[in-house]
Amino acid sequence: MNIFLTGATGFVGAQLINALLRNKEYHLYILYRDEARKNKLITASNKDRLHFVKGDITTPLCGLDAATIASLPSMDYFYHLAALVKFDEALHDDLFSINYDGTLHALDLAKNLNTNHFLYVSTAYTVGTHEYAKEALHPLDTPVNNPYEASKIKAEHAVANSGLTFSILRPAIIIGDSVTGEADSKFTLYGFMKALKVFKRKMERKGLLDKQSFRLFADNNCTSNLVPVDYVVKVLTHAIPHAEHETIYHITNNQPPENLKVLEMIKRHLQFDALTVAPTSARSTMNAEEAVLNGFIHVFEPYFKKSIVFEENNTKALLSKVNESTLQITDDNLDYIIEVFFK
Repeated sequence: MNIFLTGATGFVGAQLINALLRNKEYHLYILYRDEARKNKLITASNKDRLHFVKGDITTPLCGLDAATIASLPSMDYFYHLAALVKFDEALHDDLFSINYDGTLHALDLAKNLNTNHFLYVSTAYTVGTHEYAKEALHPLDTPVNNPYEASKIKAEHAVANSGLTFSILRPAIIIGDSVTGEADSKFTLYGFMKALKVFKRKMERKGLLDKQSFRLFADNNCTSNLVPVDYVVKVLTHAIPHAEHETIYHITNNQPPENLKVLEMIKRHLQFDALTVAPTSARSTMNAEEAVLNGFIHVFEPYFKKSIVFEENNTKALLSKVNESTLQITDDNLDYIIEVFFK
């Protein structure tokens, strides 16, 4: 079986490659830009089944010329993982260039490779500002929190209208491996934790850590939909051959932890006892240092200020075909993942 992947040199992609290679009949064709990242994927045992294609999703046909396309076999499956995961309004054009135009280019390439099934890795947050997410396409005019969400909604519609056999897989907030704790520190929760780490260091240099507390403004009863990378990879792997045409799968946590619980774990491992949580209604009382702190985490705020319910019936049905269940993660698992980041 021939499988094409974009975005496979990233953290999730690298783990997905390892999972797919357990099937000895799979040959993987991997789009890459960075030589060093490509070389990290190659081992003595997998080099005969990894085939690398240099390209760039921001250019037509992902930068592949006619001769290169002609040299490749027809693809049974095409995973499109490549994306820019940033939330800043200033990155609007980059987000649409990579996440939307890049998807159009991947779809065109998939057609040229006679792909049987296109697997688009999107985000659970195409739900935008709503608090209930169906496993269905969200309207193009869905109100959103940032241009990242808008770019992914538009890309999902492009996939659905492509004429290809397709499935859409929507992970929530990806965190480290539930067993090893290994993670990609660029993902959402890690950007948040890095911001807290930087802020703590600044307050230490100013000599303020032992003199005052610092409030994060959040609503205590809200939850964070955190999913370990190994669960994400499990669902992505079983999409072959079990994902169905025109079907959307949420890769989410049906028992997400409350924000207070997550923050207590972060405080303990960061050794930041001066960090407290206050309701958003008290924002008008923040001091100068708290304004800096809350400014650091402003772009992450939409993901920590509400509790979204995600349907997962399609995912349950997919996993039941391989006698697997949807996500089960304990507080100890989560605590360990956070501990590993701060080690």
